[in-house]
Amino acid sequence: MKFQESQTKPFKSLEEALPKRDKPNGVGLSIILVTYNHRDFILPCLQSLDRISKNLDREIILVDNHSSDGTGQLVRQHFRQARVIENQENLGFARAVNQAFRVSRGEFLLLLNPDVQVLPGAIERMTAYLRDDGKTGILLPKLINPDGSLQYSCRTFCHPLTFFLRRAPLSWAFSDHPAVRHHLMMNWDHQDIRQVDWGLGACMLIRRKALGETQIMDERFFLYFEDIDLCFSLKKRGWKIIYYPKAVMVHHYLRESADGLFNRAKWEHLKSLIKFYSKGGRLKPENF
Repeated sequence: MKFQESQTKPFKSLEEALPKRDKPNGVGLSIILVTYNHRDFILPCLQSLDRISKNLDREIILVDNHSSDGTGQLVRQHFRQARVIENQENLGFARAVNQAFRVSRGEFLLLLNPDVQVLPGAIERMTAYLRDDGKTGILLPKLINPDGSLQYSCRTFCHPLTFFLRRAPLSWAFSDHPAVRHHLMMNWDHQDIRQVDWGLGACMLIRRKALGETQIMDERFFLYFEDIDLCFSLKKRGWKIIYYPKAVMVHHYLRESADGLFNRAKWEHLKSLIKFYSKGGRLKPENF
C-alpha cells in the first residue's frame, strides 16, 4: 500500500480536557476525514473544525483517496494542522478510514465527511456525553440540510425491499411508502435523545474501546454499508448507538448513488448490500 504523508506540527496537549486513557502518548479526540475530489467542500469543513474549543486535545487526520482535483494539496497549503495521507489509488472509504485509525491516538474517534460543517459546541457536547455514558459505543449528532431542515440521518436496519424502493428508477413514487417511512424514522420529530439502529457515517463519534485493534470498518466494503455494518457489529457486542440532537451539524449530503440508473456509485451500493447480507447481516441483531 503506497501513500505519502505530509509532516505537520502536532497539537499541544491539554490533559485536563480529555484524559489520556487508551494510549500513553494519546490524545483525547482523533478527527478522521476521507476525501475524494472534495475540493469545493473540504476547506469550509476544516474551517468549521478550527472553531472547536482549544480546550479539546485533538488531532486531525485526513486521508485523500487519489483525488484528481488537488484536494490533498489544497489542505496541505491552507490547513497545516491536519496530518495528510495521500494514497496513490482510490482504496475505498473503509480502507482509508482504517489507515487513519491505525495512526490515530485518540480515546474517541470522530468520523467526519468533508461535506459536513460543524456548528459551534457540537463536538464539545458529544465528547462530554460519551465520557459520561460508558455504555455508548457510537454517538450520532443531529444533521440538518443547508436550508436548516431536518435530515433523516438515523435509520432502522434496512430490509432489502426498502433498498429497492429507495433506489428504483421511480423512487420518488415510493417516498411515502410505510417501509420507507419506518426505515427513515419519519414519524419521530428527532428532538429527543434515543437509542437507534444505525446512523449515517457522515458523522460518528466512536469510542476506541468499542473497536478492535486494527480497524474501524470492514474493508470488504468499498463504498456504502460500512456504517451500517459497524453499528450492527457494535450492537451485537452490547454497545449502544445513540442519536444526540443536542449536537447539530450541517450536511450537504452528496448522494452520488441517487443520480442516474447505471452510475458506479449505485452499483457499489448494491454490491455492498449483497456483501452485508452474505456475511450474516440481519434485519436486526439477535436479542435486540
